Amino acid sequence: MEKIQMDASISNNIELNQIAIQLAKYAQQAILYEAVLSPKPGLVDAVDNGSHTDMTIYTFLDSSSSLFKGFVQFAQIGLSWKSTSKELLKAIRPVGVEAEKQMFEETNGINTHKGIIFSMGLFLAAAGKVYQESKKKTDKLGRFSEQDTDKIFKEILRMTVGLVSNDFKTIKAKKKLTNGEKLYVEYGITGIRGEAENGYPVVRRLALPQLRKTKCEESTQVRLLDVLYQLMAFSEDSNILHRAGIEGLEYVQQEAEKFIKDGSMKQIKAFERVRKMNKQFVSKQISPGGSADLLSVTLFLGKLEGII
Repeated sequence: MEKIQMDASISNNIELNQIAIQLAKYAQQAILYEAVLSPKPGLVDAVDNGSHTDMTIYTFLDSSSSLFKGFVQFAQIGLSWKSTSKELLKAIRPVGVEAEKQMFEETNGINTHKGIIFSMGLFLAAAGKVYQESKKKTDKLGRFSEQDTDKIFKEILRMTVGLVSNDFKTIKAKKKLTNGEKLYVEYGITGIRGEAENGYPVVRRLALPQLRKTKCEESTQVRLLDVLYQLMAFSEDSNILHRAGIEGLEYVQQEAEKFIKDGSMKQIKAFERVRKMNKQFVSKQISPGGSADLLSVTLFLGKLEGII
């Protein structure tokens, strides 16, 4: 434990702290972009509250403002890390716990960003470690190449080896289960832990390539909605599973796939169709929150590469 605390200590290096702050800015920008993106089917956005009755866009903005300190700390730990990747995961977990606490205090107990705190923590720490190992001698972050981004995914794979089995090994002895644990017991769904342990394949293989290939002269709104539908079609969204079961997940995936095949946001009356889908999702109490979280980490990587 002493070794973890020593390695996780915040660096006094001014240049590294500036890099950490820039990484944290990109992370916060990513979650803010996701929050205000409209219209999003079933999700809180700048137009309506989707399938949620306990939160609004302002809840998300308040929550987002509470996460910056934690984001900086995730990045600082990665930037100064000298031990193993698995120990890096252990080191950032207390930061995540504190960030969750700050979020709940800001939102009066409403869970707006618990999932993204976990994922963004991994990406920030991994990005920090990749930057550190690149041996760049500058106080400017600069753009990450696609090869740099690939190293982030590989670092997350190393950080999360055995994550699912380790986190769920005592699940049978628990009297009260989290939503993620319930899904694992009922369906064998590994949720965001499984996504992380597999190196976020939907982001790596679909969402990020989609963001890369779209033209920057297209509107940010259209580009981001195109990415969101890729994620809705092909991710195992645990938030949908929790609210609407397997049938709900299959319904969302089928609707998103049809939308993509029909031309996604380039089809005629695309926005009209998205708004109609929003009404359908709300009527079924469906909210693809897991896909929204994956959109946020995709945008973080897009910020690193300078493509968004």
